[in-house]
Amino acid sequence: MTALLHNKGLLRRALENVAWLLAGKGLGAVLSLIYLGLAVRTLGAEGFGQFTLVFGTAQTIAAVVSFQTWQIVIRYGVHHVSAGNEGALARLAGFCIGLDITEAIAGCLIAWGGVTLLAPLLGWSSGLSHAALAFCFVLLLSVRSTAVGLLRLHDRFGVGAMADAVTPVVRFIGALVVVARGATVTGFLLAWAVADIVTALAYWACVVRVVPRSLALADLRQGWRAPAENPGIWRFTWMVNLGSVMGTGCNNLVVLVVGIATGAVDAGQYRLAYQLSQALARVSEMFSRAVLPELARAHAGQDRDNVRMLLHRTTRLALGAGVAIALVLGTLGRPVLRLVAGQSYLDAYPMLLVLGIAASLDLIGVSFEPALIATGHAGRAFQVRVVRTLALMAGLGLLMPDLGAMGAALGMLVSSALGLALSAFTVWWSVARREQISSSSAAPGLRSGP
Repeated sequence: MTALLHNKGLLRRALENVAWLLAGKGLGAVLSLIYLGLAVRTLGAEGFGQFTLVFGTAQTIAAVVSFQTWQIVIRYGVHHVSAGNEGALARLAGFCIGLDITEAIAGCLIAWGGVTLLAPLLGWSSGLSHAALAFCFVLLLSVRSTAVGLLRLHDRFGVGAMADAVTPVVRFIGALVVVARGATVTGFLLAWAVADIVTALAYWACVVRVVPRSLALADLRQGWRAPAENPGIWRFTWMVNLGSVMGTGCNNLVVLVVGIATGAVDAGQYRLAYQLSQALARVSEMFSRAVLPELARAHAGQDRDNVRMLLHRTTRLALGAGVAIALVLGTLGRPVLRLVAGQSYLDAYPMLLVLGIAASLDLIGVSFEPALIATGHAGRAFQVRVVRTLALMAGLGLLMPDLGAMGAALGMLVSSALGLALSAFTVWWSVARREQISSSSAAPGLRSGP
């Protein structure tokens, strides 16, 4: 009975964390539809396409260099929190902050070369190239991943939700100012850059106020000790980085591929469809972020039953949500597209539908990758991402020559379907099945005869 109540408590806490994330993202989702509509309608098809390509370039570079330090903080920090070792946690934070700074500097160097290379391919003017480079620098230097991890590690999802809500609020205000002063691509880039800076400051201010001991300067300076105190951290770090490259990086790279192959207008349509599909399916990302700490705690406590329970229940919930989102997209997708972007963008509806189904498949398997990461199988999660990426690249090569941007959307659908199937099998074998075998081998008396 006690175990059952504990199981329900873990799931309830995960759902409460999702609720906090939804509260922060709910306002953001509404505002994002407004400022996205403002950008589409005031910049025009070509201008919005160029804005999309600059933003996609910055996001792709950020994903390539990202170590996703929030996952490192949760994966290894949970042990230090359980042991009450605040010094080790602060040293872990120092190590992660060092990674954040390193990735930001590396990203700026890549951005300089990337913008120089892409500018002639994407038809950017000298002024737009300079604006794109400055935007990339701001996005990369506005580091906050470690701060996000510290708040989630301490179950301060409500505080994090308030900090996260800063982005859409500032973007909304910035979009209004830009439109009032005469909409330009550079103006929208400036508004988005300011939003990133303010959001990063908000996150770090929240950490200083809520968990100041995690930023003890004396321990932060000794972040170099973290690898010795957290065995396997370097391997985990590189696996997470490569997973980011294969996941978020490749998803954003598709926009650039569409822009290079078919032009800025098609890239803008694809990005609009992708953004709307993600806005309706954003719950998947929130579910993943909320479930990871609970899985990490259950694994740290050697509680196999809770790991399996969380997997089963979150998957059932995600399955229902995925089906609901697919139905919503089928019935409301066209009216939402018309409301946000106008009649001229209704040609993007088939892409919206395909990308929405892909997002629904990702939602169904939302707890699989966190389960692999939390239980020490980051390598297997990376292998699944590699196969997904290869399928995506193959889909782009085979479908885009004849179908253009729609071919890119279908490539994403194939990648999501294959990823769901592989993730389900990998989780069953790596987590559930292997732990059942481990439990059986730990109790030989159950198998011995008289």
